[in-house]
Amino acid sequence: AFLLEHLPPQLHLVITTREDPPLPLARLRARAQVTEVRAADLRFTAAEAADFLNQAMGLALSSAEVAALEARTEGWIAGLQLAAVSMQGHNTEQQERTAFIQSFTGSHRFVMDYLLEEVLHQQPPQVQNFLRNTSILDRFCGPLCDAVLGDDSRDGQRTIEALEQANLFIVPLDNERRWYRYHHLFGELLRQRLHQQIAAAEANHPTIAALHIRASQWYEANGLELEAFHQATLAQDIARAERLIEGRGMPLHFRGAIRPVLKWLDTLPTAVFDAHPSLWLAHASTLLGTGQVARTEEALAAAERLLQAKEAVQGLDEHARDLIGRIAAIRATIAAGLQQTAVMIAESQRALRYLHPDNQAFRTSTNWKMGYAYHLGGDFAAASQAYHDAITKSQASGNTIFTIMSHIGLGDIHLIEAQLTLAAEHYRRAIALFGEQLLPSAGEAYSGLAQIYYEWNDLAAARHHAETGLQLARQWENSDSPVHNEWMLARVRLAEGDVTGAAVQLTQTVTFMEEAKFTRHLDEIVATQVLTLLAQGEIATAGALAKEHDLPLSQARVHLAQGDPHTALSLLTAARQMVTTQQ
Repeated sequence: AFLLEHLPPQLHLVITTREDPPLPLARLRARAQVTEVRAADLRFTAAEAADFLNQAMGLALSSAEVAALEARTEGWIAGLQLAAVSMQGHNTEQQERTAFIQSFTGSHRFVMDYLLEEVLHQQPPQVQNFLRNTSILDRFCGPLCDAVLGDDSRDGQRTIEALEQANLFIVPLDNERRWYRYHHLFGELLRQRLHQQIAAAEANHPTIAALHIRASQWYEANGLELEAFHQATLAQDIARAERLIEGRGMPLHFRGAIRPVLKWLDTLPTAVFDAHPSLWLAHASTLLGTGQVARTEEALAAAERLLQAKEAVQGLDEHARDLIGRIAAIRATIAAGLQQTAVMIAESQRALRYLHPDNQAFRTSTNWKMGYAYHLGGDFAAASQAYHDAITKSQASGNTIFTIMSHIGLGDIHLIEAQLTLAAEHYRRAIALFGEQLLPSAGEAYSGLAQIYYEWNDLAAARHHAETGLQLARQWENSDSPVHNEWMLARVRLAEGDVTGAAVQLTQTVTFMEEAKFTRHLDEIVATQVLTLLAQGEIATAGALAKEHDLPLSQARVHLAQGDPHTALSLLTAARQMVTTQQ
């Protein structure tokens, strides 16, 4: 430090060290008197890794293989070198190389030897114990480590800071020195050593499941319920995971965590579901949320069989009645996707009879479905009020899914009423609430935006939103959700002058609707077919189609194309009078 303070201006001092030197680094940084080249700066980029592996080490790896190795080693140069040495003279076949890359972990003998000799065995026993026991965590902070270790001294944060200062293969996840994770290869080695330590039956060492439970308890106490659920699943604590899914009155999957909940539920055997009937309902909800209608029905049927058997033996308690209400609520949601208004209303009413008064999650969803029934019936004022009420209740309870669905419903109503800016705002809010993990129901919002951009004559944006919406909508089973997006793509193609492309798109859509017996949007599809036929010069065919489906506006277009404006005007006048009477 004295030398640094008294260096002549023309002299630069270069220090290489594995650990942070005992220098006033903070002061030097503030004065811009130090340049630091740290581990993150020394990591190879994908391009540098390709040059090193293929040129310096003489391997002939594809770009995908290089990218996979770079990701597994996180650009760690020594890791890449160890991988390259292992591959030289071996693994000449692509299948063998792929298998090697997939198996290149912290337990590979070269990596393990290096990390053990150069890193882990250089640490005192208490630090080694800290590293092993906290390796079960995807990310960690000081208090979480204290909880996992059962350490009342609360030295976790100090230990982490010492590890970071020693550059000991930990990666900061924020700029506040709070959350960290282990380098992938180092973490894999630590977990292997932890398993070995427990297998050796060392006295008083907690099991891996016990460590996960401690982590789950800490996460739950700190309001991180999704992380708490994840740790409970790793501990294979079914009862705890079930309770965390249920949440405090609001299930995790109603708060946007559909995919992680479904991923775990998909791994469970039937016996576990039968022992925990509410898991059948959680499974049904998450399956429906990802568009898997057939599997949803299977889960509902399994739950019903259990409840019927229970009723025959001992009757139904409050919890069992609530589960029956959930089944009805989920069936109402399926009916909503099929626009089966009568079924939706009947199942919703049944749900409200059975659901526990405190089950606000499912009661809110049922209120939304009643609003959707008003929507389908054309009572837009009642539907809008129901949607706004659902948003208020959903936001108060953290029910993200039905906040989203209500925004989509309001967007649809504003679109029908030609309030395009308001409609676009609601659709965008819905998409934003989905976050990065878009679910199939987001296709409805993209479909609405596609129509708005079409009306604004932004055909490129209309095409983009329709294509995105179609990809999402096709994830739904037994649903007509793709139809509106396909219709919009046909209209965009027609507006762009691609008449043949529009005709092909419409033919495919009509075939899909006929096979599935869908009728919603049929008038819009036929009207666009008429426009396409007129653009192709098929006036007689267009006229017959418009007359067959009794579409006065399309019939008027045909008469205009035939040079008969008087008949067209007569049809339009009658249509206007009919609309005025209906209002």
